[in-house]
Amino acid sequence: MIHRTGRVFGMTITPKQRAALTDAVRGGTESLFRRAATAAFLWALVFTAFHFYWFAGGRFGLGDGPKMIPETGTTKDLIWAFVITSMFVVGIFLPVALTRPWGRRIPRWITVCCLWIGSALLVVRGGAGLLDTALRETGLADRGLTGLTYQQITGDAHPSLNTKVSGICIDAYFILGGLLYGRTVLLHRRLVRGADEG
Repeated sequence: MIHRTGRVFGMTITPKQRAALTDAVRGGTESLFRRAATAAFLWALVFTAFHFYWFAGGRFGLGDGPKMIPETGTTKDLIWAFVITSMFVVGIFLPVALTRPWGRRIPRWITVCCLWIGSALLVVRGGAGLLDTALRETGLADRGLTGLTYQQITGDAHPSLNTKVSGICIDAYFILGGLLYGRTVLLHRRLVRGADEG
């Protein structure tokens, strides 16, 4: 750890050594930050592409239950799909906004707050889905967290292993996205603090 007193891990260093060490730490953090932001961007791109595919009627990744495709039959369903998909599209650009010059037009606190909120929502959504499945599969709660039966969710009272595994993978993918968004924000904060101290 670099301290203002000129000591690193208890050893005295010269100002020149301190500057070199600070630059090295900042460079390493910046590299980690850029990789995390890129990973979050790619995650969101795949996430959004799959949702467009599913809204268009695609089935891959949803299992084989009859009610697995998101419904868009009513105006309410279409509005909901539009709002959710718009959030996904915004989510693609948020991590990149912290790394690109055009992103400076957006106040940093807005970008960071949106990423924190997105991170929390994704982790909670994925975690709740995994817990819901675990409760059903262990027999602790036949209706899981939601109070709905498998019949109500998937259209099949006894969904196939394919459908169950697809649901678990989707829930895990939500968690992965939340962790990637969270890591991006944490590394951004470390980078900003390092610049303030430098």
